[in-house]
Amino acid sequence: MHDYQLPLVLFTVMSQWGIGAVLALSLYLWQNQTQNVAMLSTKALRTTVALIWLIEVVGSSMSMGHLGDPLGAYRSVLGIAHSWLSREAIAFVMLNGLISLWALASWVQPHAIRRNSLIGLFCGVIGLPVILVTAQIYYQMQAHPLWHTPATQISFIGTALLLGFGSMIPWLRLQGKTISNALKIGTLIGALLVLVGVVIRAQVAGADVASLLLWWQVIASLMMGICIITLSHSALFSKTSLSIIAILMLFSGEIAGRMLFYGNVMAQAPWF
Repeated sequence: MHDYQLPLVLFTVMSQWGIGAVLALSLYLWQNQTQNVAMLSTKALRTTVALIWLIEVVGSSMSMGHLGDPLGAYRSVLGIAHSWLSREAIAFVMLNGLISLWALASWVQPHAIRRNSLIGLFCGVIGLPVILVTAQIYYQMQAHPLWHTPATQISFIGTALLLGFGSMIPWLRLQGKTISNALKIGTLIGALLVLVGVVIRAQVAGADVASLLLWWQVIASLMMGICIITLSHSALFSKTSLSIIAILMLFSGEIAGRMLFYGNVMAQAPWF
């Protein structure tokens, strides 16, 4: 399992999911702030915000799991002038601070929808270039064609949108809410970006297109994503078990795809 770098898999997928979910929820609330019937109850809103915050913060903390000396993680910020890794560390500290501010504001004053939505939209929009900073760490490695490809940036952004918007649809349906077109479009864009990333990477020498991880990503991420869009107004997602299964399948699909992303390169020797 060392080849798959599970701490990095969890870090990248969960942090991207958190960013996409902040953006999706904030966009939904902003669009429906004048429609009381579409608003989440105070309890549901606080629960949703807390879950998103946990996904983002726990996911970010996973980045230290692959360090030989986690207590020395502070040294990662010392190379900001030349290191994308340092830039990533600083960017995520700042982003997590903003997301924590959004979560706190949403928890303390859940009815301040306009203000909280603006903060959340700002966090989500700022989060997208932060994801690209992470992608650049891998893209810059020209010795590894499977990373040095536009598929890296495309698939990272795709993961954020597919998981963020795609998981919000069954979650909101579970609360009995009508799904806006923006959530469906965001999920569709995410699925298309993930698909483009898969197709581009499949053309690169060394890509393991026969891997079960790839095919599980196709089934659990892409096919489930399309099913979620298609059934977004169905009563199916009003059942807790089906909603949770749909969200977990999306998550597992992107975990599988990211495991393949690391495994195809980390299994090579020498690495650099």
